[in-house]
Amino acid sequence: MDKNIVVIGGESSEDMTRMTRIDEHIVASSGKVQPTVLYISTANGDNRVKIADFTAKYESAGCRVRTLAFFIPPFPCPDHVSSLFEQADIIYVAGGNTRAMLAIWHEFGAVGLLEKAWKNGKVLCGVSAGAICWFEYGHSDSGGAFALIAGLGFLPGALCPHFSSEAGRETSFVELVRLKGVQPAYAVDDSVALHFKNGRYHETIHNNAKKSAYDVTTAPPYLTQLSQVSGG
Repeated sequence: MDKNIVVIGGESSEDMTRMTRIDEHIVASSGKVQPTVLYISTANGDNRVKIADFTAKYESAGCRVRTLAFFIPPFPCPDHVSSLFEQADIIYVAGGNTRAMLAIWHEFGAVGLLEKAWKNGKVLCGVSAGAICWFEYGHSDSGGAFALIAGLGFLPGALCPHFSSEAGRETSFVELVRLKGVQPAYAVDDSVALHFKNGRYHETIHNNAKKSAYDVTTAPPYLTQLSQVSGG
């Protein structure tokens, strides 16, 4: 049974409200025509507008969408949370505050459910905070400054989202990878996703052909563009 994780570097405002090439790839990876998608909105504080936009977008593709929300009453009981994970074919994690998200997941026992879902062949995916959380380390500013923070460790190494779109990201990530000797290390632009299969990089998916993803090394030239490309 393949274990799939799809990580998205970032989304435009348009990407948030329409099915993109990356979204279609995620749905196809489930192997089902009308998969059930569990949207976990912890990182954005269970923002109702973002929940509604995501639900409308994936329902337009024939998916059944469920939401796990910890901030909006009625608050979920453990049995309900476990049931949501069991019913899902795809688990999609929103962007936002990575540190706060991980703390809440640990507090409510979601980490073990995520690991079980991954090992059982459910597609894990997400954007920004929902991308870096799967790795040993993620490049995050959720503590007020760029840093490598500990993730769940389902995937080895480190990931940096928003690589070309946020000032200071590139310099900080390349320097931290070099200083800490973290390998493998991946950097992803907005509108680009990486698909990992069975713990290894599998392919790159583009919504925007002008954007890229990189393998970041500890020695010059530091950045090498990932070559396996799917779509435009």
